Amino acid sequence: MAKRGLVLVALGAVVAAVLWQQSRTASSVPLGRYTEVVALASPPRGVEWAPIDAHPAVKEAVAGTNPEVLREAMREAGLRGLWFMVTPGASTGPDLALEKRFSAGGIVRGFRGAALTAEGLLYQIEDATWPAALSDRVLARVARGILEGNTPPPLDAFPQELTAPQGIEVLVLLVDGRGPRLWRSARAQSIADGVITASLAARTRWEERMETMGGPLDDSLDELDVHVAFLFDDGTFDRNAISLIDALVKPQHGVAYEQPTRWRYLLPRTTHSAGSPTDAYRRLFRDNGLAEDSFERRDLRLYRMRMRTVSVDQGSAGSSRTVAPSGALD
Repeated sequence: MAKRGLVLVALGAVVAAVLWQQSRTASSVPLGRYTEVVALASPPRGVEWAPIDAHPAVKEAVAGTNPEVLREAMREAGLRGLWFMVTPGASTGPDLALEKRFSAGGIVRGFRGAALTAEGLLYQIEDATWPAALSDRVLARVARGILEGNTPPPLDAFPQELTAPQGIEVLVLLVDGRGPRLWRSARAQSIADGVITASLAARTRWEERMETMGGPLDDSLDELDVHVAFLFDDGTFDRNAISLIDALVKPQHGVAYEQPTRWRYLLPRTTHSAGSPTDAYRRLFRDNGLAEDSFERRDLRLYRMRMRTVSVDQGSAGSSRTVAPSGALD
């Protein structure tokens, strides 16, 4: 009987160890769907990614400081993603090796965070394109015209590069000398379509809140700068990485969550006025009717979000700003 008891104890220990290992590595972010990834740290359980030693050119580039050299090495190797050990709290300065910047959850030009977990961080090459036409104020001028109540221009009136198909979220932001007054964003299949949709939504929202906004938009628009920006997620937080939110949400980031049919966010400026990114999430939950401790809800996906301002129009009597609101530029 004693021998049988020992066997049962040993068996129980094995089962407990397996269950612990499964719970430790279980991820709410489906990492298995990512392919063409090279791993600089042990990949998560059940995922087969090539080790960095299998790609010497990529290994050399990630030890350097030039993101474009790394992108080119990855393209030549047929790779799209990089998996790193996470080192929260480390510096992310541009003079550091790219590997260190990625591991600390930093922002690296030409790359976007994909999965943020306690076991590691997954980055991918950024595919979105920023056309040369964005170097002037064309988008913000179009947005201002729509905000003034003009009929939106037809899509064929835009430069072709602004109507090229690509999934993108466009933000239209109204700014005075004290900061943002009102904004609306739209997910669209081209930059031009997104600008039109977001501008119409912003005008509608101002009209809905006319009393609290101080009167009709037409009375205030000349005193407001119009900014057009792109919003894009820079990594989905795994439920096992909630404790890393404050370390991985950088000053250039806002916070966001997604539910089926709902997408809510705080812009970078608002996020970092909340005290901490975790507090910003609590505010975001509270403002949208959720409990402040909703971090681990299974129907939510938590993101850190970046905002890239691409066009500004000050109009005839704007706030004379020459830069975007704090935290808006990456």
